[in-house]
Amino acid sequence: MKKAVYLLTLLLSLGVVYSVSAQKDNKEDKEKKKKKVYKVPVYLGNTNIKDTAIPHYVFDSLLATKITARDSNGRAYQIHGYLFTYGERNLYEDSVGNLMWVTDLLSEYCYGDTMTSWLLGAITDRTKYGDTIYFDQIKATSPEGKAIDGKPMRIVLTK
Repeated sequence: MKKAVYLLTLLLSLGVVYSVSAQKDNKEDKEKKKKKVYKVPVYLGNTNIKDTAIPHYVFDSLLATKITARDSNGRAYQIHGYLFTYGERNLYEDSVGNLMWVTDLLSEYCYGDTMTSWLLGAITDRTKYGDTIYFDQIKATSPEGKAIDGKPMRIVLTK
């Protein structure tokens, strides 16, 4: 009887150790897969401007051009679409006269690598110091035809 209890306890503990090690290996595999995701850098126009602060008049002139994506080797990727978000910083007054900064957001999904003309006109008329522009959910295709995501880009407007 003692041998049976001892053998049963040994088999049960081996089963627990095996399942814990299998779960650990599964988590490590998922982490490795996450780290291998590559996103191609995206730039404003044919410049090297990305994730920076630039004057609003420079941004207005570059916004009329397309966004581009290229890797460290200089290979160009074709942009299929992106989510454009404009955060306009405004000063408002509440009912008792207290001033407060509030950001109004405008988002639009743009197909292709250029912005629609009506959105371009609306944005360039409103840009000013303190506004923030985001380019997210960028979809591109490599020269070999493989679909790839672009790195999100954030631009803050200065004087």
